[in-house]
Amino acid sequence: MTDTVLQTPRVTHSRILAVAIPAILANFSAVLPNLVDTALIGQTGDAIALGGISVGASLSTFVLWAFAFLRLGTAGFTAQAYGAEDGDEIKATLNRALALAWIFGFIILLVMVPLAFVAVPMFGSSEAVADLAARYFHYRLFSAPFDLTNYVIFGWLVGLQRMGRALALQLLLNGLNVVLCYLLVFRFHLGIDGAAIATAIAQAVTAVVGMIVARRLLRIVPLSDESGSLIDLDKLFVLVSVNFDIFLRTLAIMFVMVYFVGLGARMGDATLAANQVLFSLMATIAQTLDGFAQSAETLTGQAIGARDRGQLRFAVAGSLLWAFILALGLSVLIQQYGAEIVGLFSNDPAVIAAAEPYLPWLIATPLVALWCYILDGVFIGATRGREMRNGMVIAALGAIVAQYFAIPAFGNNGLWGSLMLFFVLRAVTLYLWYPRIPRALAH
Repeated sequence: MTDTVLQTPRVTHSRILAVAIPAILANFSAVLPNLVDTALIGQTGDAIALGGISVGASLSTFVLWAFAFLRLGTAGFTAQAYGAEDGDEIKATLNRALALAWIFGFIILLVMVPLAFVAVPMFGSSEAVADLAARYFHYRLFSAPFDLTNYVIFGWLVGLQRMGRALALQLLLNGLNVVLCYLLVFRFHLGIDGAAIATAIAQAVTAVVGMIVARRLLRIVPLSDESGSLIDLDKLFVLVSVNFDIFLRTLAIMFVMVYFVGLGARMGDATLAANQVLFSLMATIAQTLDGFAQSAETLTGQAIGARDRGQLRFAVAGSLLWAFILALGLSVLIQQYGAEIVGLFSNDPAVIAAAEPYLPWLIATPLVALWCYILDGVFIGATRGREMRNGMVIAALGAIVAQYFAIPAFGNNGLWGSLMLFFVLRAVTLYLWYPRIPRALAH
């Protein structure tokens, strides 16, 4: 067998791009389902429906992405096992993470109805919007076990630098979602319900295919006679401990985003719909830049597994350089075509008019946010969950405090300014704590 999982290449610029470019394309798995739902519902010209999907998608994303530690933690631990050329731990990491994914997925199914009953009214939207949001949320979360399975499979593939396979899975997910969403929304006229059902089906099919891909890849992982132990209490404790810190970090970031969606809802349905379009585009920017965060993530983990400080420095600096180049290009693109891009997501003149004054914030987002995205990837690869958690809490508190002063003074501009502060505080805290990572390799 010429292809083996444990062939670990050196970190170079070409290797960074080889990991990042497929990751950029694959990353749309996190935002394209909601992006497609928003675009297709937006083309119906119904601001109430667009507001409903804004709240419903935000809430379902909050619930599901709260478990993003299953992807992030799996990628970090797998990358370190990959760098250390430990086939047994590569398999065991997948087994442990999948077990957690299935447990948490079924818990979500049990609590989704009471959760919607409590959470949807907290957005302060109109009764019509709230009703549509609750329906979208319920249909969407029926696929929760499959969503979390996809998180694990994708994180595992990222950690192994098997981005081609990850990309193929995400193309399946996104393509199937687009086709089903078009059929259910426009052909069968199921509206917001059809959009949610389409995304749920696409997630389920992709999870089944992903399990098949992982099973086949495990056949070329060199294993010992006692490989892949699921019940290793020490390692299980470390996995749960790091993942819990990443869970709290993710909970903080999702709370901030949902909180700010709720603030927009109190400014009226048109502003809520406009912010949903802009937030969807901001999420797309994040996932695009996150391709280089994932290169930092997996290559940092590989360097730490190999205990190579030089490779660590190259992985961080190289990922930052390429992310800056991409961010600059994105900002120029939005500056030139921002109004046209907004028009793709809604043909309601009121929504378009409400969104256009805030395009400068979207233009600034790539250049402001890239630093925290790449540093996030570095800390994930190093499995430094505690620092990520603490930095995110500081940033979240800073943004929430800032909006109390900014929104009364500047309205929706104050909301967007507070979000920018959130990105800055995330980057500053992680930058100050970064020296701990190379120091740890010296011991």
